[in-house]
Formats: sequence, structure tokens, C-alpha cells
Amino acid sequence: MNKLNCIGLVLAAGTASLLLGCTPGPTTAPSAQAPVPTATSAPAKPRHADAPGIDWFPGDVRDAFAAARSARKPILLYWGAVWCPPCQQLKSTVFSRPDFIAKSRLFVPVYLDGDDAGAQKWGEEFRVSGYPTVVVLDADRHELMRIAGGMDLGQYAAVLDNALADLQPAAALLDQAAARHPLNIGQCRRLAFNSWELEVGANAAANADLALHLDAASEFCPTDARIERARLKIFAAAFATRAEADALKAGQAPSPALRARVNTIDEVLSNERTALAVADALQYLDEGFFRAVKARGDAAKPWLARYSKVMDEAAALPAYAEADQLGAIGSKLQAIKTINGAISAGVARAASARVAAALAEHQIPYVRSGIINAVLPIYDLLGQNEQAYKVVQGELTRTATPYYYKTDLGELAEELGRKSEALKWYAEGFAEAQGPATRFQWGAIYAGGLLRLQPDDAAKISEVTAQVLGQLDGTDRIYRRARMRLERLDQALRKWNTTTKGVHHDVLVGLHDRMQQICGKIPKTDAARSSCDAFLASA
Repeated sequence: MNKLNCIGLVLAAGTASLLLGCTPGPTTAPSAQAPVPTATSAPAKPRHADAPGIDWFPGDVRDAFAAARSARKPILLYWGAVWCPPCQQLKSTVFSRPDFIAKSRLFVPVYLDGDDAGAQKWGEEFRVSGYPTVVVLDADRHELMRIAGGMDLGQYAAVLDNALADLQPAAALLDQAAARHPLNIGQCRRLAFNSWELEVGANAAANADLALHLDAASEFCPTDARIERARLKIFAAAFATRAEADALKAGQAPSPALRARVNTIDEVLSNERTALAVADALQYLDEGFFRAVKARGDAAKPWLARYSKVMDEAAALPAYAEADQLGAIGSKLQAIKTINGAISAGVARAASARVAAALAEHQIPYVRSGIINAVLPIYDLLGQNEQAYKVVQGELTRTATPYYYKTDLGELAEELGRKSEALKWYAEGFAEAQGPATRFQWGAIYAGGLLRLQPDDAAKISEVTAQVLGQLDGTDRIYRRARMRLERLDQALRKWNTTTKGVHHDVLVGLHDRMQQICGKIPKTDAARSSCDAFLASA
């Protein structure tokens, strides 16, 4: 199943395989002289009681940076959404920990909800788009690091300590290693626990470049930095794989360089102690990497056995949140299915039993939502989408944001071939969604569903898409996160028209005109204007 609602689940993610890159290649953080957003986020609201121990800054984002400068503290920025299950898991498993709460007092903590006024523009400046993201910045808005997710819960406070000890941006440390300058253990740890997921997106060249930089960082770490070096090698292998993802999917053999990286991961797995210590990083290895392993022929079997053993052990470690444990099971199943072609009945039974036990045990809404998010990919890998559908339906009366699950139900119904049912769920999700950013996202999902499932109903597609575009008619709304969805909607509409040899040209012209009404309200110097003007231009 394609979980697109929470994109780039950076901290307390649970299933690393769900992380989706969204941004261009590694760059330095915005300079202090960069244009400053004029809109501000809303003051602290009652929902911040979801993380009551942290003293969230009560004013707007601009004032938070002024306060950080006066207090000589860095900023700890949390970017999330009220409907996002991994965000809820983050609050229940990490933000509630006494050690994390204590460390947070050494920062100015900022809670930024994606639907707050001006939040999307701040997201553009801070290069965040996926929920949740946790970023450490200095008072001049330079990004120091992003905190990687799915870790042993005891690691999070230590990572904050690391950020405080060395205020160099992570990107600068990578450049230092690339220039063949040694890194100390603290710098290596910063890089090893930084989240690189949102740095490169799907750009093959950027993925390959980041892989080389991470390799260099591993090489220039101290020899006794066993865990840090292993993590960096794993991340390098993951990004190198993504650079070859299309070729691997098409059945091409992995490059010699990628084969060498498979051998490197084999070395990590051969040391059980090290492998278990970096189990969360090993979950970054995706289907493409497993295809590269499969290309080894018979040698793939012992690799798979070692990887599966590590994931099984991680799935039983109490140091991980249960959603992260389930993420390890999902990663193992993906590896088995990709390399062997099928999941054995015994393995499937064990996974199903674990899922059933987790669902029966967890009834607290915030904890349960993370569990649901983690089990859906497992159901998908096991071919149990009908069971997944029933489970998700049961959550509608448990959650405060049922519209979130209605998109899941739409996706599941669509995969099960029930088109009208899928469209009903997509429509209800859009109708019930709250907040401008969320409503645009859910609306884009609905419009996309219509284009796939009801392509002959041009009038409905035109009506709904116009309503969806209307969610962008306001201040500071067409930035990073919305822009990505707007571009995908543009592509889907153009493909729909091309497939019918231009029959729907008038619909596209009408939607372009509707968008231009919105664009005209955006200053030409604003970064959002070009994205707005590009929608269906010359269609």
C-alpha cells in the first residue's frame, strides 16, 4: 500500500521503508540574509498538550529565533500535523520521555503544525515537507541537523547532546570529509544519526553524490567509531541503490559499485552485535537494494538469512517502540518477498500473529495510530488487504481525525478493485479534512482518484479539481509540500488529456484559468508565484 499521507517520516517513524524523499540534493542551510517569511505561525494551542512536558515557545516562529539569540540557545523545531500517526507516535514515545524533556530545556522548542498560518512558507525556508520532521537550527536559521528516526528510544536525548556539543551544520561536516579531513567521534555521530531522507528526493545524480559523501564520512571517522561507521555505510548503500532504482526495477544488473556496497552490508551483518545496534538504519535498505542482493544468485540466501535474523531480533527489543518493532518485521518481509519471490506460509503466519497481538494490545489512540500505520505495509506484503480494510474501518470510531483513515480505505478499496467504494472514501476524506494544507492534500488525492477510476466524467473531474485548487487561494499556501502535490496533479491531468488525444483540452484550460485567479494575488517576486503560474501552462 502506498502511504502518501505522512511524507518523510523523519523521527519515530516506525517503518523506514515508508520514508519518501522530497527535496533537492544536499545544500547548505539558508543564510541569515535570505528573505524572511512575512507570515507567522499561530501561537501555541491546546493541542500542544499532546506533549505536555515540553515547554513549547508560546509565540510565533520569528519571535522564537529572537528568543534563541537572546538566550544563546539553538532551536528545536518540530513540524507535524494533528492527523499524522507517526507524529502521534513521536509524542507518545519520545516527547514524553523524562530524559528528552530535560534536554529540550537546553533549546527553544518550537511546535509548527502544517496547517498553522504561514507554516507552509516556513516549511519552504527550513526545507521540511514531511510530517513529522525534527530539525535543530541555530539562532541565525542555519540547519545543524535533522534527527533520524526509528532509533532505540534511549538514543534521542543523546543525539540532542551531540547537537549541542558541535554546532557545525551536518552538510559542512560532510564537505569536510569529502575534502579528506578527519572527523572526530562527535562529528561522526552527528552524521550517523542525522536524517538524510529529505535531502535528495528521486534525483539519481543527487542520490549517487550523497552516497559518495557518506562513504567519505565513514572512511574519515575514527577507527573505533564502529557503530557510526556502520550506519554511514548503510545510508551510503541505500542512497546508491536509489540512484539505480529505475534500472534495477527494469531488471538490469546492479553496477559493480553497488555490488561492492552489498558486500559492505554483508560485512555489517556478519557482526551480530554491530548489526543489531544499527537495526534501525538497516531498515533504510529498500526493495531496490534487495534486488541488488538477489543478483548475487545463491549467495543471496545467506545474506537474507542474516538480515532476517537481525530484523527478528530488533522486532523483540523493548528499547524500540512497538511500531518500530513492526517496521522491522515489514522490512524482513520485503526482503524475503523480493529475494525469494514469495513469503513462506510459516513466516506469514508468524507475522500475522504478531500483527494481531499488537492490534489487540494497544487501545490508547496515540499509540494505536502508530501501530496501524506500521501494520498496513505488512498486510500489503502478505496479500491481506481485505483484512487491512476491516482493521482500518474499525479505526473510524476510535480516532479524532477519521478523514485520515478514509484515504487509506480509498487506497485499499481501489487495490481490491472496488472503484465506486474507493471514490466514496476519497470524497468523504476531502469533505471532512480540516486546515488549508490538509484539505488541499486530501483534495488532490480525491482528484487523482477520479482521474484513475472515473476518467470519462469530465464534468466531475473539472468540478472537484476546481474545488481543490480553491484550497490554495489564500496567504502563503503554495510552497514545498503543496507544490509537490500540485505538480503531480498537473502531470495527472495532462496525462488524462493526452490519453484521450486532447478531448479534455477545454477542461484543462478552465482549470488553468481558475489557477490564474489565485496566482494573480501572489506577488511576482514571491517564490510561490512561479509554481502557481506553471500549473497547466500551455496545456
